[in-house]
Amino acid sequence: MTELETAIADNRAAVEEFVSSARGIDPAAWSTPRGEGKWSPAQIAEHLAIVYEYNRKVVTGTARGGAPRVLQPLARWFIVTRTLKAGRFTRNGRAPAMFQPAAAPAAAPVVLERLTKALSGFESDIRSGHPEARHTVRHPFFGPLPTIDYLRLQAIHARHHRSQLM
Repeated sequence: MTELETAIADNRAAVEEFVSSARGIDPAAWSTPRGEGKWSPAQIAEHLAIVYEYNRKVVTGTARGGAPRVLQPLARWFIVTRTLKAGRFTRNGRAPAMFQPAAAPAAAPVVLERLTKALSGFESDIRSGHPEARHTVRHPFFGPLPTIDYLRLQAIHARHHRSQLM
């Protein structure tokens, strides 16, 4: 298995772990926030679905917005490099507005299917007619990233949110 396929498989495993944990949540608790100012399991799952839908746009070069190019190396170092080095998020941060979930997301089967579909599309986009994405992605906020690092970041993100379900 290539290094890219290994990274894709690890990312898939991280999302599958999240989905498995989410499916085990009592339906009554699905929409209940984990605490004051915290997201509910439904909102966490929808957030991940939104992120993977955005990931598809990053891989295909259609993502909008971003940081000025002069700031991208700083954002890449502060968020990506530090997270990959630690193997986990090193700070508590608020998701940008574009990644915020709805106040009342759909039922678990709907949101988890949306996440699974976005993940499959993300993987397909990496392997498809976007050969540059097999090596490097140009992220609107972080600038150019090795695809393997981008996949590793996404796996860390999924596992971070899985830990919030427990």
